[in-house]
Amino acid sequence: MPGRARPQNKALREFEKSVAELRERYKPMFWPLLIPEAKDMFRWRVQLECGCTHEVYTHGEDKYPDDRSYLDPVTESRLPAGEYWCPTDHGPTAKPYRDILEWVDRKVVDFPPDPEEPDYDWMDAEDWAKIRKLDPHTSAFWKVKLSCGHHDQVCSDVDWKPEDGPKLVSEERIAEIRREFEEIWTAEGRTGWPHESPERDHIRKMIELRWPRPEPGRDCYACTRARRITGYQRIGWLVPKTKPAPASSANLDRKKVEARLAAAEAEVRKLRTTR
Repeated sequence: MPGRARPQNKALREFEKSVAELRERYKPMFWPLLIPEAKDMFRWRVQLECGCTHEVYTHGEDKYPDDRSYLDPVTESRLPAGEYWCPTDHGPTAKPYRDILEWVDRKVVDFPPDPEEPDYDWMDAEDWAKIRKLDPHTSAFWKVKLSCGHHDQVCSDVDWKPEDGPKLVSEERIAEIRREFEEIWTAEGRTGWPHESPERDHIRKMIELRWPRPEPGRDCYACTRARRITGYQRIGWLVPKTKPAPASSANLDRKKVEARLAAAEAEVRKLRTTR
C-alpha cells in the first residue's frame, strides 16, 4: 500500500484523546461496554475504492478491517460492514435518491414560533410569509434506514405512523405543482421534463405519486462519502506487547526434573550391575 503508517506515539495520543471525549459523553458505568482500551486495539492501514488510505483499529489482531462497521459521523449510525467514511473532498457529487426500507425510531421536538425574518438566505420575505408558523409547533423526526444500508432523518407530523402510509395531495393541487415546476424549468431556459439531474428526476417521480408526505425516499449524503475497503495492511498493536522473559533453570517443571534424575539414577545402577 502507498504511504507510511503514523508514528506509534502519535497514534496513541490521538486514540487517548478520542477516549477522553467518549468518557465525557457516557456515564462511568458504561465505560467498560462502550469505550475500548488502548492495549486491546490493533492498528491497520486500509485503502478505499477512491484510492485514499487511512488508519483504523480492530479489537485484536485476528479481526479484519472489512468485517467491522464504522461510524457515519453525520447521523452517528453504523455504516454497512466493509465501508469507511472518507473525509477527503473528491469534488461535488450528486446525492443519489434511495428508497426508505425501515422506519427505525423517532423523537418529538418542540419549536417556538418562527422568527419574522427568513431562516434561509436564499428565501425572500414573500415566500417566508407563506410557510412561517406564528405559533409554537411540534414535529416528529424519524431515523430511517435506506436501501443502500445507510441511515437518514425524516420529519413528519406528530400523529403520523408508518402504517398510515403517506398523505397525498389532490389531483387539482398536483396539477398546480406540475405547472409551477414547468414554469421554473422553462424560466431557466429548459423545456419539457428534464432528465439530466437526480433532483429533477426525483421531483418528477413525486409529482407522479401525487407528492406523498412523508416521501418514500431520501437523497443519501452518505453515499457520496462512504467508500468500500479494497485492501488492508497490518501495522501492529497500538500498545506494543512485552515479550515474556525466558524461564530460568530454577523454574523448570518439577516433574521433568524428577524424571531426568530418575533416568540418570537408573543408568548408574545399570552400569554398576554390568561391572
